[in-house]
Amino acid sequence: MQQIEYLILGSGLSGLSASYHLGHERCLILEANDHPFGHVSSEIFNGFTWDIGPHVSFTKSQYIKDIFSESVNEKYYEKEVSVGNYFNGFWIDHPVQANLYQVPEPLRSSCVDSFMEIKDKDNSDNVRNYKEWLTNSLGKKITENFVTPYTEKYWTTGPENLTTDWIGSRMFRPNRNDILNGSIRKPDKSKHYINKIRYPVSGGYQSYARIFAKTVNILTNHRVVGIDCSKKIVTCKNGEQFSYKKLINSIPLPEFVKMINGISGDALKASEELVCSSLLLVNVEAPCKTTRPESWIYVYDKDKYSTRINFIEKMSDNNAPHGTSGIQVEVYFSKYRKKEKTDGQIAELVIRELIEMGLISKEDVKKGDVQFHTKWAPYANVIFDHNRKKALKIIFDELGKSGLIRRGDELEAMTDWGGKAKSRIGAGELALVGRFGEWKYYWSDDAVLSGKRVKDELL
Repeated sequence: MQQIEYLILGSGLSGLSASYHLGHERCLILEANDHPFGHVSSEIFNGFTWDIGPHVSFTKSQYIKDIFSESVNEKYYEKEVSVGNYFNGFWIDHPVQANLYQVPEPLRSSCVDSFMEIKDKDNSDNVRNYKEWLTNSLGKKITENFVTPYTEKYWTTGPENLTTDWIGSRMFRPNRNDILNGSIRKPDKSKHYINKIRYPVSGGYQSYARIFAKTVNILTNHRVVGIDCSKKIVTCKNGEQFSYKKLINSIPLPEFVKMINGISGDALKASEELVCSSLLLVNVEAPCKTTRPESWIYVYDKDKYSTRINFIEKMSDNNAPHGTSGIQVEVYFSKYRKKEKTDGQIAELVIRELIEMGLISKEDVKKGDVQFHTKWAPYANVIFDHNRKKALKIIFDELGKSGLIRRGDELEAMTDWGGKAKSRIGAGELALVGRFGEWKYYWSDDAVLSGKRVKDELL
């Protein structure tokens, strides 16, 4: 059995990035599926190009901008985006707290009043959970009517069950003038953290990852079922075994832990405490272009499965046949929010919701001009509940016995690539990369940088 210098588990963006930066000739990737690219893969059906959820690049990293540009031969769109919200029949620009002028009365006034009340009190950031953070930042009414229902749909659990270390700059915190002026008129400029995006002209978001996959050494349909860290041998479901010098893992951490021979009971129990949402995508082919101006929409209504709606042709004209619209609807589940209907049943209800919102016509559906299919992603978003950090520490301490590279920010939800990303201890025989490998809040630029970092850690 030949010994591989760097054995990488999983060929998502972080796994591909690790191989690219270490040198493909030194690496081998084992991939359970029949294709690489993981969550950044794109599929074509009936002329529509579907990503796994709305993927856009809005990175500030010049390195990522340059390498993504090189991957698509500088053929990308750079455009401003419009983001909106749907609430009980009303369309509201995003974020709601900056656009209260579109909220119907008397709710609009009560949102303003509750914000003013909380701002008259201590607004310390020393809060115990996301709900307290929201109430201290937005007031009770905005929290109860908008953010809490959406949190329960997107994160599949209430805001009181979430920590606050994942928020960063994602949530706009208004001041008095923002609230007062926004309750009267449209703000001068968008308050959303995403204003301008880049997206490949053709091939979907996957095109940004092509550069990492050129000349890669990969074995698809190789699902790992066992890992012997002492002997440095990985066993696949098909019976093949691979010997390695150093191991890089990007597959979901709970699965990785359960594959390790002789792992402690405490670590196994901790792995079961890590929670991630699953995603059902309902991809709808509409026979005419949408009349909505938004690139994507957040749906606040509690009674709707639709959580976020993305118009794929707004990313690239080549994502949908001329004169049509590709409407992608996200629906989330987890152990906190069980999936109690079949994919088809949920899709049928989503179609009704799209009709109600005026995004497709009932007549087109009756005529059979609206087609749809579903796609299931078992791992979507890491859920930052109160058990996460404690469970991760137990797991990382256990993996440290097998040479895990330890990082100063390993328990944090995000990575500060400007400073805290440096390693601190560890023998350097095992590295974790990516959203699911590290169990963090990562976007695609983070995934690339996560894979890039192991070059310095392992060489």
